[in-house]
Amino acid sequence: MKLRMLWLTAIVWSSANTTSHAQSNNIAFFEAKIRPMLAKYCYSCHSETANKKKGGLAVDTQAALLKGGESGPAIVPKSAEKSLLFQAITYHNKEMQMPPDGKLSDMVIADVRKWIEMGAPDPRGRTGTIPIQKSIDLVKGRQYWAYQPPMKQTLPKVNNGAWPRTDIDYFTLAKMEENHLKPVGDAANVTLVRRLYFTIIGLPPLQEDLATWVSKLDSTASLPAKQKVLGELVDSLLALPHYGEHWGRHWLDVARYGDSTGGDDNNVHPHAWRYRDYVIDAFNADTPYDRFIVEQLAGDLLPAADKAEFARNVIATGFLAIGVKLVGEEEGRKFFADMVDEQIDVTTKVFLATTVACARCHDHKLDPIPQADYYALAGIFRSTTTHFGLLHSQARQTTPLIDLSGMGLPVLGKTISQDELQKLKKARDDAATLVDDIYRRRRAGEQINQSVWLRSRTNRDRTDFAYQAYDSKGNPKVLVMGIQDQELPVDTWINPRGEVDQRGAKVRRGVVQVLAKSGAHYLPSTNSSGRLELAKWIASPNNPITARVMVNRIWHHVFGHGLVRSTDDFGVSGLPPTHPELLDYLALRFIENKWSVKAMIREMVLSHTWQLAASDLKENSAIDPDNQYYCRMSRKRLTAESIRDAMLVVSGNLKRERPLGNFLSGVGEGTIGRSVMEPEIRKIDPDYRSVYLPRVRNVLPEMLELFDAPDASLVAGVRDTTTSPLQGLYLMNSPFVSRQVEATAARILKKSTADTDLVKAIHLHVYGIPPTDKQRDIANQFFDQIKKQLAPTQAKSYEIEKIVVQTYCHALICSAEFRILD
Repeated sequence: MKLRMLWLTAIVWSSANTTSHAQSNNIAFFEAKIRPMLAKYCYSCHSETANKKKGGLAVDTQAALLKGGESGPAIVPKSAEKSLLFQAITYHNKEMQMPPDGKLSDMVIADVRKWIEMGAPDPRGRTGTIPIQKSIDLVKGRQYWAYQPPMKQTLPKVNNGAWPRTDIDYFTLAKMEENHLKPVGDAANVTLVRRLYFTIIGLPPLQEDLATWVSKLDSTASLPAKQKVLGELVDSLLALPHYGEHWGRHWLDVARYGDSTGGDDNNVHPHAWRYRDYVIDAFNADTPYDRFIVEQLAGDLLPAADKAEFARNVIATGFLAIGVKLVGEEEGRKFFADMVDEQIDVTTKVFLATTVACARCHDHKLDPIPQADYYALAGIFRSTTTHFGLLHSQARQTTPLIDLSGMGLPVLGKTISQDELQKLKKARDDAATLVDDIYRRRRAGEQINQSVWLRSRTNRDRTDFAYQAYDSKGNPKVLVMGIQDQELPVDTWINPRGEVDQRGAKVRRGVVQVLAKSGAHYLPSTNSSGRLELAKWIASPNNPITARVMVNRIWHHVFGHGLVRSTDDFGVSGLPPTHPELLDYLALRFIENKWSVKAMIREMVLSHTWQLAASDLKENSAIDPDNQYYCRMSRKRLTAESIRDAMLVVSGNLKRERPLGNFLSGVGEGTIGRSVMEPEIRKIDPDYRSVYLPRVRNVLPEMLELFDAPDASLVAGVRDTTTSPLQGLYLMNSPFVSRQVEATAARILKKSTADTDLVKAIHLHVYGIPPTDKQRDIANQFFDQIKKQLAPTQAKSYEIEKIVVQTYCHALICSAEFRILD
């Protein structure tokens, strides 16, 4: 029983140092989902600012919501069922049904439930929170730290001049000394090698590779020699294709990559994978970050040396096409406005860590961003067409995909004969004729079964999609998601309260005023949308915030938390930098190094600060329990993808090549839950790296969902880190984990002989290091207990050995040590 409890403890235990970043993500959820809903449906009757408080209730501040009206508090955080607001919008209370002119959609109601149950996070103001600004002062706003240009820094003076190994170390050590902290000792060489592998490529080192590099480090006689060996290891890892897969996955989190539309009618995006592969390739090629920005926002407008470069640039604009879309929206103007809003939000959050989308309905309540700035950007995106391609019968809103056939891109599918092509054409024409006939009969008053009507339309669209996927010679086309300019650009009007049917003042296309020179925020008159000008403005070395945001994202993934911990929000509601001088130094260094992400990662991991052990000193923890000043390395749990991929590595099952396309081709096209079934998606679990698994919104693979992979509805620069019993149950019972355990045990037994120390062999294979004396004692007791339990079964010795090794491998693979990075 004792051993069983030890095993269970190992499986469900997680490091006390894993940090939840839910707060910033929850605020983002409120801004994206809840504030617009309240502004649209509630403010007109329940608003302090509009001087209307029916029933004594106002909902335009957090304090007012919590106080409530005549019936009591409107919100009970963590309990939707007890919250009067939720009761009202679900129409459960006949005397209190809001809004009175019609129930909200199921999706909006689900968002409100989710928001309340996460604690009703709300940045709009209550005692002790950030005050809401009454008016916007751009002159004062430009004095805010994030909107000031980075300043060139001199290295700070430190008392322990022998400690720094790179410039970074002077900045971190100065903060430690200022706060009476001492850096801990260096991490062991084996820890450093494992840490480098997971940080750079997201995979554990193979046992023999780990032994080789540890031996090289152990044999170094001086610090410069050790740094040289570490530099060689870093360079070798940065050169692997696995680097782009791992760091590309980081980018896909903030780019909210998904293989479906999400939203009300969640439709499959079967062609989104080309953007995914573009991102991976861009990181592997170390595409300069300023170029990376421009390609994603305006690649279709860039000059290209050949067809292949043009195709790559168009695919890059998938960044703006892959977001959440409410394709079931009946009102076309509303759909278009929401899509533009999503594009503004992702552009400004990802590249500028600025919440411009909060100014859709009114001037930003916290940051110096007037509503006019939002609509200046909206004019740019309203002058473009977003190509995302869905079945018309299952999505009211869709556009055709972009055809890039004959441009050197990999092609999916085989060429078909002219006979087969003609059969497809006939099937499409017949299906279209049937729809036309049914439509004519319906208009004549004939009663047609609704399911017959829907099936006929779906069949027409499917056959049309199938036929349109081939050219006249029967060759499969290359179809991609992306954006292109409309024929004529348009300026736009401010929509008061964000209502598309209301018009205020007309606004010229432009950029965010507080980040531009005074009076220089309008775009020059041009016959294009202005996206290229916007992209170049964002990517300019003169933009005060762009380089800071990216180096902070890199620092977050290298060190475990950013110098600005609110990585997606550098505004007033975000957190200030703990090391502002270091942030400026890194931003300017990034630009000097031609915006090279690889060079920035290399500089960070070769610092003494990054090479510290994860253990803490008692006197340090009393002063800096959150490790804001980096006097030790923060332990962190591996990402869901790295945990899964590490299991595939130790089992020997990982397929390291890139699959062509995605794994959704077998489930079909259309709406999830209607023509595409969730169970069929969840069955997809190939032995490729997890970055290539389908990322259908709201239908993530089980393991990724349990271990906190984001669902891609929002920008996610920081992932939550949770610990739950479901994680432990999954690790104990999942067929996927069981397959990896069996394969791992088989590999170990295949190499073992009668003289093999199995405990040591298992630890070396799974962890890369031999067991401690305590671990060995526990393992031997465990082995003896299992053998005694199996003895009465008269199982053969090799069968018993197999069970013993499998059981112990399972315990190690499911343990915290396997998924926590020191």
